[in-house]
Amino acid sequence: MTKLQNKLCGACIFLCAILEALSLIGVYAADYFTRTRMGMLRHVVYMNGKWEKLFPIPFIRAAALCVIIALAVIACIRYFKMRINGMASLTAVLVVLLSVWTVYFLVFFNTGINRAYYILSICFILATMFQNIIYHCLCHMKGKSIK
Repeated sequence: MTKLQNKLCGACIFLCAILEALSLIGVYAADYFTRTRMGMLRHVVYMNGKWEKLFPIPFIRAAALCVIIALAVIACIRYFKMRINGMASLTAVLVVLLSVWTVYFLVFFNTGINRAYYILSICFILATMFQNIIYHCLCHMKGKSIK
């Protein structure tokens, strides 16, 4: 791998880490303000109804679950095949933990339990995707490929 490719992977990792952190901050902010501010709750309830009419929510939810589970399995397979150490190993654990939490949230929560379910789901899915990108960039920088 050339130095330019390593720099580009490093820039991608840095950008994805920032976007993942912003997504998780968005989760906290949406949950906090939905629970404490009545105006935010009203807006979220209004947007929930609007989104349920516009989008096929069950299909999108099922597709997101399949993609997240597939990416977690790919990350586990890559981890055990490459037997990597260091930062990529820690990132593999974070990928699995974040994927498990996102799948749990998507399966066991709904708008009746948590009014900001759709907003939180989007943020969790984005954070999981960014974490997967970070992991695969780190593995790519190690220079080993799956054979």
